[in-house]
Amino acid sequence: MPRNKSFVESEILNKALDLFWEQGYHATSIQDLVNHLGINRASIYDTWGDKHGLYLETLKQYRRYASSHLLEKLRSEKSAREVIRDFLRDIVSDSAGDQAKKGCYLSNSASELAKCDQEVKDLFTDNRKKMEAVLNELIKEGQESGEFSTSHSSESYARFVFNTAGGMRLLAKGSISESELDDIVNIALSALT
Repeated sequence: MPRNKSFVESEILNKALDLFWEQGYHATSIQDLVNHLGINRASIYDTWGDKHGLYLETLKQYRRYASSHLLEKLRSEKSAREVIRDFLRDIVSDSAGDQAKKGCYLSNSASELAKCDQEVKDLFTDNRKKMEAVLNELIKEGQESGEFSTSHSSESYARFVFNTAGGMRLLAKGSISESELDDIVNIALSALT
């Protein structure tokens, strides 16, 4: 008879995500996970197959959170320009509050593993394409309303905004002030008009 799980998977995923985010995939051992998560190895293997399976699920969990956060902004009554500004300003705010300088979990994962792990590479690529598609629709809306320039295609601007966001998260891992990041936001917004 199978045993019932004595833990909530989403809570364990969040704890595992925090540990992987802090230490990276390679520096996190199964024993680190057992100690940090408060569950035994058998539970990890039974639920996620192995450390890699658990790691992939944390990436998916992170994507769900990030996507829902952006979709929440899109469903607001704000203009396309305000949504893009808020999207980039959230990075500034998150970075200012990130004392550990962890950066973006998905980007960190791609930097560490995309070259040697096809599943991580595919997740990162899929995330980029989906984010760019959302930004594209938003920018297209802004172009139609006259908020944004039509000097470039909405697709090109979407790639630019996504790349700007990624660059800001990377810069925030080092030593950069909130006002310096604000400068990037302001210049990015001016590039769209």
